Amino acid sequence: MFECWWQKDGFEAWRLRGDLRGASRRWQHRLHDELWLWFNASGEGVVWGRDHRIFLKPGLFGCFGGQDGEDWKWTRLPGHHEAEILILPREQLRRRFGEAAAAKNTPFARWLRGEQGVSFSGLSGPEEKKLAALLAAGWRTKSLPIAVSRALGRWVERILGRPQDPAAKTRPRQKRTRRAASCPVP
Repeated sequence: MFECWWQKDGFEAWRLRGDLRGASRRWQHRLHDELWLWFNASGEGVVWGRDHRIFLKPGLFGCFGGQDGEDWKWTRLPGHHEAEILILPREQLRRRFGEAAAAKNTPFARWLRGEQGVSFSGLSGPEEKKLAALLAAGWRTKSLPIAVSRALGRWVERILGRPQDPAAKTRPRQKRTRRAASCPVP
């Protein structure tokens, strides 16, 4: 039902699949210096730590990261469950986004700087759906695929409130034109 199918350099990819009948099911995990991204396709549950709580319903994503060594608990309610989970080491995120986080005073930026825990959830938008689809498809490479890294980067930039590259969205498509066959010039 709950399996880790990939791990490398502190990153982990997990999958939750199955039917839970009768009573709810509870897990507990001691967080290390990491952020958990939970993409919930179906099923309901709650995740909580010492000072944080998020509720997960179909189509929502959740994000949580405590302080190192903090116990977090999950309770899944009866029903069919499908979720993709990506665990991200804080140090890897800090290396890539630390400069942007230094200028922000959001809960996520404070977590990234190591000042507090963080948790939030929301309706899955394009970035979350892209990451969930990439996780669901899986990969066989030893390192994090470039497509996952890019989608993750866009997600973190949005959460930090950092402007994304506007040229990437507004660059007009070039028209393809047929070129006439020509002889190579010697």
